[in-house]
Amino acid sequence: MTRIACPVDAPKSGMKVEGYDPPRQVIEDVERIVELAGVEVGGIEYVIDDRTGKQLYYDVNALSNFVADPVRVIGFNPYARLADFLIAEAQRHEANRSERVAAGGGPR
Repeated sequence: MTRIACPVDAPKSGMKVEGYDPPRQVIEDVERIVELAGVEVGGIEYVIDDRTGKQLYYDVNALSNFVADPVRVIGFNPYARLADFLIAEAQRHEANRSERVAAGGGPR
């Protein structure tokens, strides 16, 4: 199987990958999709149908692939932000667990 166009292969294939700011409506749609799906981190791909002008959303990923050379392409390190988010979530989960144990008189 040959991969035709995958951003992760961009440096090797010569494909140009650049940052993109989607229209406000796309952002609102994606925020609604992830809220309904219960996804806190991830990515959603979309295309625009040239015949109708409609945005078609597909490939909802609970954890998306990041682009190669993200600092250059999007201006920040998504790995660092993801790590910070996961650490904060783990700490929040642990604090909630400790509160439940204390309130319940010990582990069950």
